[in-house]
Amino acid sequence: MNGQLSYRWLLFAIALLLLPPLSAFGEEFKIKNLSAKLVEGKFLMDAEIDYRFSDKAIEALVNGVPLTLEVQVQLRDSNAWIWQEDLLDARLRYRIRYLALPAIYQVVDLQSDTQQNFHTQRSAFEALGDISNFSLISIDKLEQGRKYRLSLRSSLDIEALPLPLRPMAYVTSAWQLSSDWSELVLRR
Repeated sequence: MNGQLSYRWLLFAIALLLLPPLSAFGEEFKIKNLSAKLVEGKFLMDAEIDYRFSDKAIEALVNGVPLTLEVQVQLRDSNAWIWQEDLLDARLRYRIRYLALPAIYQVVDLQSDTQQNFHTQRSAFEALGDISNFSLISIDKLEQGRKYRLSLRSSLDIEALPLPLRPMAYVTSAWQLSSDWSELVLRR
């Protein structure tokens, strides 16, 4: 009896792995805006990311599970070979969580450990997706007349989820949320 039960669980797990990913409409992260400006000899980046979480991720969030997002920023020479080092390869991490007792959403910038509180989910998601004046590189580190490619993408960090959620997050498309790369050409 016990062996038959474990056999059924094994078959169930295999069936879950073989299912094609089912993605609901609108569950995506999208880079809506990416720009860079030169201020006092440094390039600063602004970005706007539209976070549309899956129902599963939102359900976990409102039940107290913090969600960590990783924004990857790369800057490299447009003509660089794949093995050449990036001028910048940064990972910006942000966390959003819902605090039930005060009924607020808390967005934390994990680089600076600053936090903001919001009363609505929508305003928290908008703040989460707003990156302003991120320092990229000093202009004197760039060669005159060359083109440089600034690339940005964002994803949900599955490794930051609580341990019991991770196995299902790895095999369920509702948790595998990320944006496509967005690119911008910089010139000195």
